[in-house]
Amino acid sequence: QQHNLLLCSVTGFYPGDIKIRWFWNGQEERAGVVSTGLVRNGDWTFQTTVMLEMTPELGDVYTCLVDHPSL
Repeated sequence: QQHNLLLCSVTGFYPGDIKIRWFWNGQEERAGVVSTGLVRNGDWTFQTTVMLEMTPELGDVYTCLVDHPSL
């Protein structure tokens, strides 16, 4: 089966307190999740990308959930 990489990129946020989670068919997915970590943009804001390695199947629903004080 073919493996794929889903990317969840969040940019231009402040403060740096952020939580990003992947969900697969409504259940939190922790296996195969890799993060770039917090990257400073140089203008007081931050960016990060959280990736999920997955094998797609028909009907699967993947969701990236971002928790941040500004939301």
